[in-house]
Amino acid sequence: MSAATPPKPPHTFRLLHTADWHLGKPLGELDRTPEYRHFLTWLTDALRTTRADALLITGDIFDSATPAQTIVRLYYDFLAALPEAAPGCAVVILGGNHDSPAQLEAPRHLLRRVNCEVIATLPPGEEPLILLPNAEAPRLVIAAIPFLRERDLRRGEPGQSAEAIRTQLHESLCQRYRSAATATQPWKARGLPAIATGHLTALGATASESEREIHVGGLGALSASDFPTEFDYIALGHLHRPQAVGGLAHCRYSGSPLPLSFSEASDTKELRIVDFAEGRLLSQSALPIPTPRPLVRLRLSGPDWATQLRQYQPPASPFPAWVELTLNEPGADLYRQAREATKGLPFEVIRVLTPRPAVTPGQAPAPHEDEELLADPRAVFARRLEAEALPEPHRARLLTAFAELHSLHQSPPE
Repeated sequence: MSAATPPKPPHTFRLLHTADWHLGKPLGELDRTPEYRHFLTWLTDALRTTRADALLITGDIFDSATPAQTIVRLYYDFLAALPEAAPGCAVVILGGNHDSPAQLEAPRHLLRRVNCEVIATLPPGEEPLILLPNAEAPRLVIAAIPFLRERDLRRGEPGQSAEAIRTQLHESLCQRYRSAATATQPWKARGLPAIATGHLTALGATASESEREIHVGGLGALSASDFPTEFDYIALGHLHRPQAVGGLAHCRYSGSPLPLSFSEASDTKELRIVDFAEGRLLSQSALPIPTPRPLVRLRLSGPDWATQLRQYQPPASPFPAWVELTLNEPGADLYRQAREATKGLPFEVIRVLTPRPAVTPGQAPAPHEDEELLADPRAVFARRLEAEALPEPHRARLLTAFAELHSLHQSPPE
């Protein structure tokens, strides 16, 4: 057991909380399968060494609704190995906005045979409660709420304003958690701690470049005070930086296990170790996740930048670091020069950025800026609006309409 792992107290139910694996997500065009495999191997060992009773994954198992079969096999190989690697450890998997509910839930009856429960959609007419380790001798109750799409929360009406939609979504989300809290009360009365899950944006939390918004401009997002106080722990997914919400230590994003963009290059990745005993949350702590391949942002200046680059020493890691290099002045063929300068070194330059010239309305952005814009269609649309002389209310309505359409497009098929 690592020195960072707290010993498990006697008579404690230990849960490990993780989220946002995004299996299959590349970095640009670069494949990251070896990194995902490294993480899952580490996680298997962590479940054994921490003596975890349960693993909770709060959404975005896959990055795509149609992941490659090699990635799907990686996921199932991990689940299939757990009964032998970590005997008795239950697994609870929640669907996220990137996941296909149909794909996640298709093998749920088979997965139950290896002590794994999957909930990607809300069961009609009932609260999705999961008793761990089992219904015969429960020690923990989970209100297992997956990512909720707009159709799960409201029925659209023609002509509704953004404010009316915001209010309706927010109230529906609040009501969903109030109902879940009420459903856990009989179990709380029997001395079981209760936790809730969610895959959503919590107001006041910090996002990174790699996340997609769930609701338009924060529509439907909850604040920490919106979650019922009956829950001993609230396990969240969607935002990739590990953090507490609204100053509440028990309301947590575990964050993603890998840095999914260079905006997360300096983040410390973790999963949460959450211990319950005597019907309450006993303690929680972070278990740092080793980074198999560092993402590094380097900023160099001067004509000797190539010499400076060759002198860089990346952190030790199983796989060569990937470097985003920013130079202080533009030049020709800089990417090729950077690649040649670092041949044989334990890191690779995969992107070179230079200062952005001022862009006037209607002017094409620089090539590297094109690449960044195309990664976010909303940024493309906003840039296009900058070239038009529109009243601000009209511009705001167009941005809202585009974001709504983009949100619908990003929802994976059932």
